Amino acid sequence: MGPITEHHLLIFLVQFALLLGACKVAGYLLNKIKQPAITGEILVGLLLGPAVLGKYFPRIESIFFPHDTIQIAMLGTVAWFGNLFLLMETGLEINFTKIWQNRGNTVKLSFADLIIPILLTWLPMSLLPPRYMVDPNQHILFGLFIAAIMTISALPVAIRGMREMNVLKSDVGFLTISALTMNDLVGWVVFTIILGLLAHGGIELSYVARLILETLLFAVISLTLLRRIVDRSITTMHNKLGRETGYKITFMVILGMIMGAMTLRIGIHSLFGFFIAGIVVGEAKHISEKDRHVISRMVHSIFVPIFFARIGLEINILDNFDPLLVLIIVVLGIAARYIAAFIGAKWSGQDRVNSHTIAICHTPGGEMHIVIAMLGYELGVLTETVFVSIVAASILSTIIFGPWLSFAMRKISKNRVDIDFDPESVLLDVVAEARHDVVLRLAELAHENTKLPTDSIYQEIMKREELMSTATGNGVAIPHARLAGIRRPLLFIAKPLAPVDWDSPDGYPVDLVFLVITPADVPKTQLIVMQCLAGSLRNFGLAAKLRSSLDEDTIFKHISQSIASPETCQVIS
Repeated sequence: MGPITEHHLLIFLVQFALLLGACKVAGYLLNKIKQPAITGEILVGLLLGPAVLGKYFPRIESIFFPHDTIQIAMLGTVAWFGNLFLLMETGLEINFTKIWQNRGNTVKLSFADLIIPILLTWLPMSLLPPRYMVDPNQHILFGLFIAAIMTISALPVAIRGMREMNVLKSDVGFLTISALTMNDLVGWVVFTIILGLLAHGGIELSYVARLILETLLFAVISLTLLRRIVDRSITTMHNKLGRETGYKITFMVILGMIMGAMTLRIGIHSLFGFFIAGIVVGEAKHISEKDRHVISRMVHSIFVPIFFARIGLEINILDNFDPLLVLIIVVLGIAARYIAAFIGAKWSGQDRVNSHTIAICHTPGGEMHIVIAMLGYELGVLTETVFVSIVAASILSTIIFGPWLSFAMRKISKNRVDIDFDPESVLLDVVAEARHDVVLRLAELAHENTKLPTDSIYQEIMKREELMSTATGNGVAIPHARLAGIRRPLLFIAKPLAPVDWDSPDGYPVDLVFLVITPADVPKTQLIVMQCLAGSLRNFGLAAKLRSSLDEDTIFKHISQSIASPETCQVIS
């Protein structure tokens, strides 16, 4: 391989601009119809790669995407950064400490998520015809690799779907996110071990034992000792340099590079190092939701589209498309993940309605399926046909997820709920320095209505807040609690005298707080009330009306008119 010339740089810049621009346009159009941008990014690669442009306009393809080793390596490097940063960003969304504090139900759900899909899919995948395998003699490892992929659900897709259905901040949303997060962590440990075995070429007990020990040791040291060191470093950075996000991003990228190099050195994939680096940084107390949002935008705006578009540039997707295999993987994967999550949710004490909702949120495959399949393909574990089938199955499962969840939420909403709310349930000009001050005033107001102890109400609300902020963005927060001893849902509203920091996803302080209290013995009620409230805030301009309201009676009128629905919710005083 010779030096990089100006011509190489010219072609690379044109490639980058063409791919990035086309991916953004395709992603924008697909988002308009509630479909994931990843579908458009892969479609761009398909159209500009050998499947379409190379087949019908080979000269044009050779100009923009020449089969030159240096040229391929330059674009491939950017694509690999997309892969690495995607795993780091995924890790950044995981707050393992908070999830572990609420591990009881989460562990039950996660255990079912990980074990049951493997039990249901390993044998069928192992019995696929030899033509689908690179080495038929390793059909056991091949089946295990595919079965392990089946356990992974798309956390970002599930979050987006639940946010659109207004259930992300509910207890069901938190349990789902917690289980999927734990799945990601445990799943990547398992995948790292499987990839190491596949790269090694077989199963040797001594090698397996060493690989497992080193992987677990790396994860444990990173999540304990290193986590504390990183937290102190970011705290020092925060105190000395201010809240500027740029320094934190630089620190995180450097840490990812170092940990990626360390994992390669001990014989496991660098993606695992970047993933753990993301978790370690995400645990730092001075990494805010705004910081996460900025990093996510950077990764998904620049690097990730190139990674997914490059799939279509490298592989002729149409020539390797096997409809039967795609159907098998789609049906088997969705069914296995749904059954596992439904059983796990029931085991963790959820009713049938919530279990169904949680199970649906576990079905999309999304980005991680494609990332892991790409690793298997580049390691020579998967054939092009199997790789393309996994990519197609992950996209189809993601496309199915949105309408399925929407249909399930509409069925739940057919049960009408009466919400107890009146002008006396409104607090104006609340003096507060932090969110706990607002919550305390609301808990005192709820005590007057329910006669339940103020401290019990306050502790229940704050316990939920400490696990995951209930701020939804745009200056709104919806703290909530399920309490025993009440007959129907209660709504309380507070308007702080000055906006309060609530660790919102958009970084803005909160000036409208809605406290939702629902009966502990009717879990689905919380979902219905939060859907009604969030839908009214989004569709009827309720937030703007409440901000301009100066008295309790006006606020009561706006709430009654906006939330009232003959089929779903009705405000009673």
